[in-house]
Amino acid sequence: MSNPSRSAGGTLAAACFAIMLAQIANVTPAPINGEIQTSLHATGVGLAWVTSAFLLPTAILELSFGVLGDLLGRRRVLLAGTALLAAGSLVAGSAHSVHLLWAGQAIAGIGAGALIPTSLAIAVASARDDEERSRGVALWTLSMSIGTVLGVIVSGALSENASWHASFYAIAPLAVLSMLATALLAAESRQPEGRSLDWAGQGSIAVGMFCLLYGIVQGAGSTWSTPVIVMLAVGAAGLVAFVVIESRVPAPMLHLAVFRVPAFSAAALAAVIGMFSFLGSVYVLSIRTGALQHKTGIAAAAFFIVLQGVPCVLGPGLPKAMRRFGARRLVTGGLVLLAAGEFWLADIPVTSSSLGAHVGPLLLEGIGFLFVVSAMTSAAISAVPISATGMASAAISTARDFGMCIGPTIVSAVALSAAGSDLPHRLAGLNPATAAAADHAAAAGGPFAVLTVPGAAPAALRALSHGYSLGLVICGCAALVAALTTALWLRESTDRQVAPTPAPIPA
Repeated sequence: MSNPSRSAGGTLAAACFAIMLAQIANVTPAPINGEIQTSLHATGVGLAWVTSAFLLPTAILELSFGVLGDLLGRRRVLLAGTALLAAGSLVAGSAHSVHLLWAGQAIAGIGAGALIPTSLAIAVASARDDEERSRGVALWTLSMSIGTVLGVIVSGALSENASWHASFYAIAPLAVLSMLATALLAAESRQPEGRSLDWAGQGSIAVGMFCLLYGIVQGAGSTWSTPVIVMLAVGAAGLVAFVVIESRVPAPMLHLAVFRVPAFSAAALAAVIGMFSFLGSVYVLSIRTGALQHKTGIAAAAFFIVLQGVPCVLGPGLPKAMRRFGARRLVTGGLVLLAAGEFWLADIPVTSSSLGAHVGPLLLEGIGFLFVVSAMTSAAISAVPISATGMASAAISTARDFGMCIGPTIVSAVALSAAGSDLPHRLAGLNPATAAAADHAAAAGGPFAVLTVPGAAPAALRALSHGYSLGLVICGCAALVAALTTALWLRESTDRQVAPTPAPIPA
């Protein structure tokens, strides 16, 4: 149900501005991770949480914001989410400790949790047919890539010419512009039939996702102690409880019947695994350019411009490519391109810091990402009835952002663990005094702390390079697994019918 008094074009423009803003906020730390690490003396785990603190509340709350949009109106939720994102960016900009930076990122992430599914739902709700809907998804995806480019440029330039704090402050005025665009251009839409707030479901998925992520990060950063194992077990139990609850409540946040549709379930699985792969590799790139190669903000931003900016020229052709090749071929091919780029990047030594050496793999990753997100999102939304558009938008966004959330976390865990195991071997040839100082620093702050020990920095750099290269290999393998999944199970939807179930999706 939508308000026709405003044009579909204006609504789509406001939705694209909103997702662009969310992505700008998401990537702001990427080119300045090195400066944040130096300024706040953050450990490798602490640096991983700068990204995860934003993505975790985003992934946890997207389903609930999808319900709120259907109940209260998507335009209203979009405005509220934008205001929260602006507030969080101001808190992050004022941070002089890593903990306050995490808090600001978490507040901004709550806002992004409203923006991402709601902007997608409001964009497709005004479409008149599947072709127009696919065009809207393609433009929405293209806006996400443009947001990445703008985000790293603005963040890198401000950190280099002012400070990294200014990079976060700059998000607030952009949020004001987005709110104005939404207020003036976007049509209101809602779909309240069969929807209600599901507090038990929200609580279980929040506990499950938080405990799982926290356990992975802390386990990699210290030891797999009993409290960490307990957190992982609680996280797994929370996710199981979410599935049980959603199968029994009369108005769930997520109708599990959609997973009986092969196109939707394959797209959701590809979203989790594929976006784990992509953002895991993006996080490694930010560590390589910032914390390991110590590039300035704008020099680091150049790598991300190649990653997402150059592939943007393909954006206008995405709807035509969707019609010609179909979602299965585009998603599968995109995942293969993503894997190829990640394996290639893993083979480049950290001492090779020129942009030219990285152009090839970055282009493969960027093009792969553009194909995957656009085709995957379109396939998932087209697989469900029109009345379930809001729920499907929130579900596929949750799947995608959960993958993005665990990507940096798991890759960081693997990289730091591998670097920590490799470091003693690298330190073996140093004089006893230097090796002892390095061991003391590693015990206190991990491999990153050894970078500050005179005489031991080259050894720490090689160990960290080994660890993060291994992380990239894991990302590439994940992308290939997702490609196999879509090649076997993702089929084109010729209608919008869901297989009959005891608890059917409301039509």
